[in-house]
This record gives sequence, structure tokens and C-alpha cells, in this order.
Amino acid sequence: MAALTIHDICCSYNGKPVLDGLSLKVQSNEIMCLLGASGCGKTTLLKAVAGLLPVTRGEIAINGQAVNGHGLAVVPEERNIGMIFQDYALFPHLNVAQNVAFGLQSKESNKAFIQKRVAEVLELVNLVGLGDRYPHQLSGGQQQRVAIARALICQPQLMLLDEPFSNIDTQVRMRLIGEIRALLKEQGISAIFVTHSKEEAFAFSDKLALFREGHIEQVGRPQTLYQHPQTPFVADFLGQSNYVPATVHDSHTLLTPIGSIPSLVPIDAEPGSEGRLLLRPRQIHLTEAEQGNGRVLEQQFLGAHTRCLVECQGLTLEVSINEPLPAVSGVQVSVAPHALTFFPGEGERRREVA
Repeated sequence: MAALTIHDICCSYNGKPVLDGLSLKVQSNEIMCLLGASGCGKTTLLKAVAGLLPVTRGEIAINGQAVNGHGLAVVPEERNIGMIFQDYALFPHLNVAQNVAFGLQSKESNKAFIQKRVAEVLELVNLVGLGDRYPHQLSGGQQQRVAIARALICQPQLMLLDEPFSNIDTQVRMRLIGEIRALLKEQGISAIFVTHSKEEAFAFSDKLALFREGHIEQVGRPQTLYQHPQTPFVADFLGQSNYVPATVHDSHTLLTPIGSIPSLVPIDAEPGSEGRLLLRPRQIHLTEAEQGNGRVLEQQFLGAHTRCLVECQGLTLEVSINEPLPAVSGVQVSVAPHALTFFPGEGERRREVA
């Protein structure tokens, strides 16, 4: 059974249509990321799932139970969901244990049971011994752990996370992402996670739904969207893109200004079709060669890799290499063997990296 099923929903915000006929499914114990620019509809969808925003059309079901549709609108507190917000939303006048217990107190009167659950979830989020502290006495990462514990205490079927890492220091963020992901997996909790950061999306999610102006442009595993984008929008949003004019020679070969380039999978276009070949910076190889087909224009050492701008056959390409090249201008440009991504269409503008 799917943890969440959204079918053909429509939502408006301040009278303006935001989502129109959107459908999405989240499987059991799956973390789905809603990624996109501000105003694209991802937070609107999260609020609709939570019951905080009315749905004008369509159906929403959580673990097979309808919560929206056909005149039904289950209130948020009866949807058995946990929510984690960008600003943590902790009560400053309550200590950690009181903040964590808050949601359970409206459902459970047994104080001994509440104390036991508080202790259990504080241990889960590595906050043992901090129950008497107040939010202002905690670091940002610790405050986020309190918010997570508060969401977990009622054992939700589904967790909703609205940009939960945006206020966390960069040095702590990736470690916290790993901890929360492992915790959700261990507890068997499905989750929807909203962010505008592709790095967070790659690190945290099992699947990724990329939003564009109220609709989903593509959904799938993060690696699939990055390596095999269905549209140039997806390609450009998820990473640096080089576009090379190309003509289909046969089902496994493209002809380009760089040369004939083989594909490890069949190309979905007829021979003679013209379009653009997508090349990521890591898919282009450089070899020192004074009489090569390329010329190094610029290099930037960025620690983990070096960014190169290379001129090749009238194209300016961005290439990522491990170490800076010696002070030579000539290079041989080649393409690493991979499953090529080809966008047909003569009318599309050729993009060159400046």
C-alpha cells in the first residue's frame, strides 16, 4: 500500500491557482523530495497534504485512507502526520521535554506513559540529558532534533518536512541530514521533504519530484533525474549543463563538432534528427596536447575539483577535472563513454557556457 496517494488535485493560494491536476505517489518507507524554485507549488502541496490548505478538486489518501475528495476534508490533527518546519516552531517558555510532550498531551492523559515516550524519542534523536534545557540554550542542530522528537512522539504514519535544514550551519547540515534519514528509515516512516537545494535533495531523498510552475516536470530517483533528464529544464536545474549541437547517425552514435560520440544505450530519435547533446562537466575528458582540438581559457581550483573553461570547435565548455592542468593551452577534448542524453529539435537555442 502506498503511504501517500495524490490524484488530480487543484489548489489555489490567495485566489490564485497554484496546482492544477497534479498527481503523485509516495511508497511505504520512502522519502520523497519536492524540489523547485520559490513559488513553484511545492509548499502548497505540502500544506494540502497536511490539511492546512483546502483542495478544490482531486483526492488525497494517506496509507489507503482518504483525507480529501468527494466532499471529505479530514482535519490536520486526525491525519496522523508529523510536521517539521523551517523555523522549528518550538515554544520558548517550555523546556525540551515539555516541547516534545506537547503534541502527545492532547491525546494521552497517562503521565507515566508520556514521560516514557519523551525519554524514548529523546534517545532516538541523541538528546539524552537535555530535557531540562530551554530552546535558547541549544544549538540550531539541537533545536531541530527537538522538533523531530516532537513530531515522532505520536508515531505518525507520514512525516512532512518544510525546508528543515535551511537554518542549520553548513558544517552541521550534512551530518544532520544523514542522521534524520537513518532515523526515518529505522522507524519505517514515509516522508515528504520540501527544499530548493539540490544538494539536500540528493543527500536526503529516495525519489525526487522536480516542480515547475505548479506541475511536476519529472519524478524518479535523484541519480536518474541528474543523469537522464527528460527536459533541458531538469538538466539545468540539477547541475551545470553543456549543450553540443548533434545529429543522429544511427541508434548508438551522434555526430558533433567534437567528433563522433557513441552511446551506451539506444538513442530515441531517427537517423538524421538534429538537436543537442547534454554533457555534464565530469563527462568531458581533457588530455594535454598542444595540437589538440581544444584550448584552455580559464582554470579555477575549487578544492575537491578544478573548473576549466575550454574552447573546442567554436563551443565553450565547462569541464570538471581533479587537478589543475599545467600552464599549457592545448588539450584534446573527448567524451567519456556513457548513456547519452539527446534533446531533439533544430529550433532549440544552443546553450554555450560563458
